[in-house]
Amino acid sequence: MDVPAWERMLATHAPTLVVGLGVAVAGVSVANFLADVETLGFGLVPLLALGLCLTMSAGLFGLGRWLSTCGLSTEETWSVVRWCLGGMVGFVALSSLTVGLRLLEGRAVGEAALGVIVVGAGGGIGGGVAGIYYARANRAVREADHRRDALVFLNSHLRHNVLNATQVIQGYTTLLDERDDVADEYLVPIERRSDAIASLIEDVKRLSDVFSGEHTPSPTDVSTVVLRAVEDVREDHPEATFEVDVQPELYVMATDAASAVFANLLQNAVQHHDRSDPTVRVSAERAGRTVSVSIADDGPGIRDDVKDHLFESAIESGEGRGIALVKTLMNHYGGGVEVRDNDPRGTEVVVEFRRPPRRL
Repeated sequence: MDVPAWERMLATHAPTLVVGLGVAVAGVSVANFLADVETLGFGLVPLLALGLCLTMSAGLFGLGRWLSTCGLSTEETWSVVRWCLGGMVGFVALSSLTVGLRLLEGRAVGEAALGVIVVGAGGGIGGGVAGIYYARANRAVREADHRRDALVFLNSHLRHNVLNATQVIQGYTTLLDERDDVADEYLVPIERRSDAIASLIEDVKRLSDVFSGEHTPSPTDVSTVVLRAVEDVREDHPEATFEVDVQPELYVMATDAASAVFANLLQNAVQHHDRSDPTVRVSAERAGRTVSVSIADDGPGIRDDVKDHLFESAIESGEGRGIALVKTLMNHYGGGVEVRDNDPRGTEVVVEFRRPPRRL
């Protein structure tokens, strides 16, 4: 926190300053009590007024003591003191302004010192408490920024090195595949695993972009994303039939990572099919403030006990990684995902996106 030199000097004595405010309030309270006794005589009402003021003073004492033992840094502690002073000055000024306006109106104003003392001390206590939450919130933001920067670096470093190693493996696998003395039973698992690693790294990149805050949901034409995903999966699975009913220009709140949602759902619909010629129907519907995209297959379906917990798998879990990725991205977009039985056979997964806000 960048503060002037005089503030940095005072910051080391911040708790003492708050205690000093409490002492000042106590002193003014006692003086006001003696004035009341001289005017009204010793009685219950002056004692109650003194007790109220001293309670406010004790609150400032407590705040100062807490600041001397809390885990806040010197700069954060000084920030709390500034909030405390601001609250006290602001409330005293407001109370005094109210009294002054009454006097200008020609109205009789009784002894106003008690109100000013109580309101001022209460404003100081309230300002100090607000300052504590403010300082803690700023610390949390800074720590979150540091963690984010560290994770972004670690992710970038890991992605770079693992992806490079995977590309080397894939390159040598291609060379071995051209030789006749290498059995496919060894090459196929290597190719499958290296492709899976490359896919994992790509998913991690998408999630890193999302969680680093670099890509926030913005108006995105989901129809284009869906059609591109269908074409990519169709190339990988020419035996499958894809029926697409998606209107053009369906704008939703999403990011470029939305392509991973449909890629994973379409791949699952084909790969977990029990027939050689799967059929997958993709449709989209605009309703109110949402757009729903449905991916339905005619496969074996999903058991009810599995269906109920389908989207609860962890993002790092092997076979469930794609499903967890879908759920994570849809949560980030403020949307939802639902799985249900298809009629007469198969599974239907519906992802629901928010539509962009209307322009005024």
